[in-house]
Amino acid sequence: ANMARLAKLKLTCSNRAILAKLEELGEDHDIKLKKAKETITHGNKTMQAKVRTLEVLKSNNNANATCDTSSEKKVAVPLGVIFKNENVNEDMLHILKQFHSYLPRTSNDGYDSQLFAGDQLTVERAINVQASVANGYTQEDRLEGINLQIGDWHASVKLLTLIYNKFFSAKSDGESCTIYSDRTLINRRNVTGDPKATYRPNRDFLRIIIESRVIVAASKVLGFESKSGMPTKFPIPPNLDTATKIQKLKYLMEASAKIVDAYIFEDSSVNQIVDDVLTVQERENLVNTQQLTKDGRFPCRFQGCTKSFRYNGKSRRSHEMTHDPPPDIPDQLSVSSCSNSRPTIEKVEVKDDVFNYNCGLLTDGFLFFNFLDAISEGDGMRIMRQYKYIMLYCKADESHSTKYALECLYQFFLVYAVLSPRDSERFIWNRSVSNTCQKGSNIPLDLDVEHSNNFIKQGIKNLGPNVTEHAISRISRAETATTNILDNLDENIQRVSRSGRHTQSSDDKDLQQLVKKALEVDIFTEHAQRSYKQFADIKRDRLENFDTSNLFKWINTHKNNLVRGIRAR
Repeated sequence: ANMARLAKLKLTCSNRAILAKLEELGEDHDIKLKKAKETITHGNKTMQAKVRTLEVLKSNNNANATCDTSSEKKVAVPLGVIFKNENVNEDMLHILKQFHSYLPRTSNDGYDSQLFAGDQLTVERAINVQASVANGYTQEDRLEGINLQIGDWHASVKLLTLIYNKFFSAKSDGESCTIYSDRTLINRRNVTGDPKATYRPNRDFLRIIIESRVIVAASKVLGFESKSGMPTKFPIPPNLDTATKIQKLKYLMEASAKIVDAYIFEDSSVNQIVDDVLTVQERENLVNTQQLTKDGRFPCRFQGCTKSFRYNGKSRRSHEMTHDPPPDIPDQLSVSSCSNSRPTIEKVEVKDDVFNYNCGLLTDGFLFFNFLDAISEGDGMRIMRQYKYIMLYCKADESHSTKYALECLYQFFLVYAVLSPRDSERFIWNRSVSNTCQKGSNIPLDLDVEHSNNFIKQGIKNLGPNVTEHAISRISRAETATTNILDNLDENIQRVSRSGRHTQSSDDKDLQQLVKKALEVDIFTEHAQRSYKQFADIKRDRLENFDTSNLFKWINTHKNNLVRGIRAR
């Protein structure tokens, strides 16, 4: 029954799932692909905000699906501080038992499951402790009802780290239109190569970099000669300023899709992934169409031989070759892939590291800011879609991000197979909170906890030598009341508070410098033999050489581990 539920995963864990989806989409699946481009919202916002001609398309209502409930102001109840070290298994067990005591009880004397969010390492430790007590006699002994979830803020830090690991190099200062050279150009000295230590300045710097690339790409594709000029290659319809919101949005989507087509999607890369899927499926069909024994083993194909084998591998073929004459065995390696069966068209490959670098940067930047935008809007379904890409990015990063890829995969196991429909809905949508009661201002749960920790640490610092567990607990439990008192006091004396929304200086001057430099270098036009020294032969798509077959095997292995319960991860 559990395996049947796992088979309903929306995440592709079988080649048949992709083939069935392609057959469902039919020959016109590119139309579906164009609709998917509408999820890329960062480019739309940038063009609305930075290109003066498109200011008529601005709207106070975001096109994203924002749930009114997700924008309601949070109600927090501080529960104190647990004085244990999560690095120690015994202490982690004590922490989880304390968490379990907070779970509400149901009418049948059970426990109502609740979510607990944290970083990848914390989730891993908690999962291992849960697995160690899985043979307990009661629900309380087994710690049932604790559903663990990766914090979205920590996931965004991980994604930003992947971007900087690929595109940031302190040795590339002399190479135009790289992140480090742009850092020098606009004097952003607080930007480092470690986003974990300087997340905010690195994020804001990447935002202005992506905005400059979007403007340059729009000027190239749509035909803008200046920020106040009119697009010549994609003219604005007459009377657009008086058109309906739907008409404005349609024009904006079509304009954004042209940029996506030109610099985000690479046809050869997409076709290669589909070809790999079809090739693996053909090989699986050869195995699945073979007649197996009653116990599911592969029989020897020599007539009259009763020997069987667990795997369709070398041992089976070697045994079959000992017969005289050997049986006629179809060669599985002769499966013709789509890429080989189709007539190849010779295309002169232009090696341009500058073009590939900036196209790849634009692609990863769109993914990162789309993820942040989904969090701020409280759009749980869009967040889960972004996690599919984050999982692939982490998997492609191999040993550097194996555990994050694994936790992303298990999130989909929980949502689409393990949890009940009610808990699955909670898992998808209970990922962020609002402190302002305004739409589009949500923050991740784990980031809100970090803010709470900073508040408590300030109080602990003021205790000086009088630090005790009792004093720290009093500070923690009084957090909400103390915050309300301070806010009311600041409001009554009309004190300007530095907390809350951060004030941002104007980036227009920096943006103009970056756009001017990018236009001079002509980053979005391919030039033969234009290269970078530090980013030689850089690939536009980090998934270009991704092993799809290995991905299927990896997913199915962990599906079996989950069903059998032999490993925590």
